Amino acid sequence: MKRLVLIDGNALLHRAYHATPTFTTSKGELINAVYGFSSMLLRTLTELKPDFLAIAWDEKGPTFRHQAYTQYKATRRPADDGLTSQYQRVYQVVKSFNIPEFRLSGYEADDLIGTLAVQSQKEKNLEVIVVTGDKDIMQLIDKNTKVLMPKKTLQDVGLYGVEEFVVRFGFMPKQLIEYKALAGDNSDNIPGVPGIGEVTATKLIHQFENIENIYLPENLQTLPPRTQKLLAEGAESAVMSKQLATLDLDAPIKLDLAACRVHDFDRNEVVKLFEELEFKSLLIRVQGNQNPVISATTNDLDLAVKPVLEKMSKTGVLIDLKFLDRLGKDLKSRLVDIEKQIYSKVGHEFNLNSPKQLQVVLFDELKLPVIRKTKTGRSTDEATLNELSAAHPMIPLFLEYRQLFKLVSTYIDALPKAVGEDGRVHSTFNVEGAATGRLSSKDPNLQNIPIKGTKGGEIRKAFVASKGQVLLGADYSQIELRIMAHLADDPGLKKAFLAGLDIHAATAAKIFKIDVDKVDKEQRTIGKTMNFATLYGQGAHALSRQLRVDYETASLYIAEYFEQFPKVKEWMTKILEKAYQEGYVETLWGRKRYMPELQVSNRMLRSAGERAAVNMPVQGTAADMIKKAMVDIDKELGKNCYLILQVHDELLFECDPKSVKEIALMVKEKMENALKLSVPVVVDLKSGPNWGEMTPLHLLD
Repeated sequence: MKRLVLIDGNALLHRAYHATPTFTTSKGELINAVYGFSSMLLRTLTELKPDFLAIAWDEKGPTFRHQAYTQYKATRRPADDGLTSQYQRVYQVVKSFNIPEFRLSGYEADDLIGTLAVQSQKEKNLEVIVVTGDKDIMQLIDKNTKVLMPKKTLQDVGLYGVEEFVVRFGFMPKQLIEYKALAGDNSDNIPGVPGIGEVTATKLIHQFENIENIYLPENLQTLPPRTQKLLAEGAESAVMSKQLATLDLDAPIKLDLAACRVHDFDRNEVVKLFEELEFKSLLIRVQGNQNPVISATTNDLDLAVKPVLEKMSKTGVLIDLKFLDRLGKDLKSRLVDIEKQIYSKVGHEFNLNSPKQLQVVLFDELKLPVIRKTKTGRSTDEATLNELSAAHPMIPLFLEYRQLFKLVSTYIDALPKAVGEDGRVHSTFNVEGAATGRLSSKDPNLQNIPIKGTKGGEIRKAFVASKGQVLLGADYSQIELRIMAHLADDPGLKKAFLAGLDIHAATAAKIFKIDVDKVDKEQRTIGKTMNFATLYGQGAHALSRQLRVDYETASLYIAEYFEQFPKVKEWMTKILEKAYQEGYVETLWGRKRYMPELQVSNRMLRSAGERAAVNMPVQGTAADMIKKAMVDIDKELGKNCYLILQVHDELLFECDPKSVKEIALMVKEKMENALKLSVPVVVDLKSGPNWGEMTPLHLLD
């Protein structure tokens, strides 16, 4: 499928300005927004790999919305001089990359993008990704249109399809205009219906779908008297607010795909401009990483695995819709119950899916301590709530609510819609899904199916074998830790793997200086957390939060770990030195990832870059290994067994029960020999009627 990427220039530049720390050239020219914008543009080119690309800009002056409502956007402060002074430089950057631009008097960039997205639907096999920092455009999201939004930083982005939107907002993308018609939008000064807040607006949308239905007399009279009164008084405002929130999808512009085809740009012109702007880290990316930088080996591997992924997608996975329906009813019943308990413990109702309202409840009403702040306010992310979980009885309930709500919206409600006429889901797999080389999947995304043993793990039982068939699962055991042991060449880690020990218990034994058989459950958990904290480059602060111990104890565990496994520390130091000197890290196969984050002055961004630099050679090598195994296995599979799913370190097959052991033996051999390491590579096998109820498969029986 070809890809058209549409960029909202103003929204992205605005986000870049506020997300990138202020800095100037040696001559004193302010360029933080230009840098942030250019960095995001490069990421768009290298990670989204568009076939077609265009940028839309707002034109100065009033739009049809100002004519409908003179106060539209009236509450917005004038643009910061620091931002407006950087526009001309950004226009230079866009021109140097030879990207087509759209702007039209009387229309906002959103309207132009919406019009182009609608016109693109006439094309077959074309998906659209809108890159923006503005939520308004999310009303366009459908099965062929996604929205990519930078979150807290430019490195932290979120790709919203229908599933992701519903998880965040609790209603369908096209209903965003109904929501704004009722609740309004402070950022654009859209009034909505005075007195109707986020909670009521969401409930009304769930109940009636749109404002036209809400205002039908037979529906209005079913509502509480106060709500009826507010809606009656605000009827005119609701209609106008919906008009203001609705994109004009018929702007007088024309999508010329041929003109939007991604062209080769004059690299020398870009380099000259970036040298003038003193963008050292971006120069590395332009010179070395404009096209995906992968060695011939990984390029061949990615090409070889593509037909395997296409075959896997075509085969699909059978879904037990009746089981999913039963599980959905149980989870939704539990959600209602949790909701009531939370309201009871807080003393009133509020929108559980609104971070702003949650902030008010936790920190203003319950007076809980603020653990950390973000640019959008006081953090209410999972790590923060876990730290606060003992502080108030509503928090454990809220964490459970959030987990179940995501399960219901992402899988229970979304999976049935993705099931084809054959009863199977046919996800699309992307060979270059992540910067590490890991695969990704979409429509639906099956890469984040919860693991067995969790509440969400029950969903795996909905993935079933056809009648007369059986599922076979093959899972790499501790593959990332084995790769780290090989890369670091650490004698302690290698000895544990060579002896076939439980690696987490062995790590705990080293840290606590006791025999492996004396390690208790709590100590093993510490060992396990330490192993993965090392893999992901976590420091003492993150570790203390995870283990719920004080900073000093966490620091002690880290010091003890590196004392027992000194070569791991040496390897990490060498990896970071190389990343800083050469600007990239690579896998054992030679797949490179450039690390511009290491060149920025912002300490938080740089630290995140260091963690990614340590993790990428390990996770990327694991990704390359499973791709190689898939290619090798595909050559041997006959008509009695099909590869149906790949999730991280696991392959799932649907097989004839008579030949399952023979196939399992071949699968194990291919996976364990995909790449020779200096420690044993182990693959665990299991089989069963569904993905959630599989038992170990013993080949010698």
